[in-house]
Amino acid sequence: MERVRIVTDSTADMPPEVVAELGITVLPLTIHLGQKVLRDGVDVTPSDFVTRLSRVSMPPSTSPPSPRQFEETYGELIRDGGEVVSIHLSSRLSQTFRNAQRAALPLLGRSRIVVIDSQLITVGLGMLVTAAGRAAARGESLDEVVRLVRGMIPRIYIGFFVETLDYLERGGRIGKAQALLGNMLNIKPLLILEEGELVALEKVRTRAKAIEKLVEFITEFTRIEKMVVLHGNTPQDVATLIEQTNLLMPNLDISVDHYGPVAATHVGTDALGVVVYEGM
Repeated sequence: MERVRIVTDSTADMPPEVVAELGITVLPLTIHLGQKVLRDGVDVTPSDFVTRLSRVSMPPSTSPPSPRQFEETYGELIRDGGEVVSIHLSSRLSQTFRNAQRAALPLLGRSRIVVIDSQLITVGLGMLVTAAGRAAARGESLDEVVRLVRGMIPRIYIGFFVETLDYLERGGRIGKAQALLGNMLNIKPLLILEEGELVALEKVRTRAKAIEKLVEFITEFTRIEKMVVLHGNTPQDVATLIEQTNLLMPNLDISVDHYGPVAATHVGTDALGVVVYEGM
């Protein structure tokens, strides 16, 4: 019997070698940057995006894979009797999950396709997809893979701050007046993902204070199994955050990664965040 196939979208920000090793299918979101239409992770990389963004005056935007793209992908994967677990970024932040659901409906009589709203973004989503891919590679059933993923979702936490509120305002996450006032007061909100929704936890006025608040966020957890620092293009802030965290949690293993172009479209290239996976 064919192993369960795992599908995700490019916002999972997974290393290409892991995607290839586990046979994961990644559908790219589209980024509209100036006159260019770019496939996330295919035509543009995180480092490339920083350079490209500085060269255009119009704000970038994104669009999800279409239902047709999902339907064609699912159809190919179930052709020989395969089953699919499709895991995507938070439905509160994108139409991607709903497009995947819509595409799966006509195919459900032919095979089992389970579409999961991760309630997460970027590397948090990538953690789920990697775990699902490894479970599928071990030969676990669709039900077992789904159970694993659903059990992990409430244990992954994401917190970050942004340098400017402009990107969140352009993406419709906050209103124009709120963004204008926030920028005038130089406010840098500490945001968390709560059930897939962006929620402001605290508001500070300097990057140094924002980093302190991120450290406080991290040290609230007592059973961290994995932690990743995410940044767009701020290595010095990363070093400061790790140094301050290590003073309080010296045995914590910390990884560093870049968030992808889709995330950068909505938070800018100067945001700093953390993804925490808490053990049982």
